[in-house]
Amino acid sequence: MLGTIASLIITVLFIRRALSIKRNPITAGLIGFCAFFIPALLWTYFVTPSLKDSLLHSPNNSLLYYFAQYAYILISSITATWVWHQIFKK
Repeated sequence: MLGTIASLIITVLFIRRALSIKRNPITAGLIGFCAFFIPALLWTYFVTPSLKDSLLHSPNNSLLYYFAQYAYILISSITATWVWHQIFKK
């Protein structure tokens, strides 16, 4: 749920920025969505399962377990920010 909200916010931000500088908003929105979605998907399938598996064996790491569950949002947001700067730098 949080990932969906974050991807929508990032897509809207890319579209609004493209409109403000007179670029194609559909392309910018698609790039913004992919800049968030692809790293989130890769992180979710390749990193999160092994991270959660190792944290399940230690019961006193509950805070790290919740961080591992939502770390894809942080990683994908950082990637989308980098793409933002690469596309919209003047």
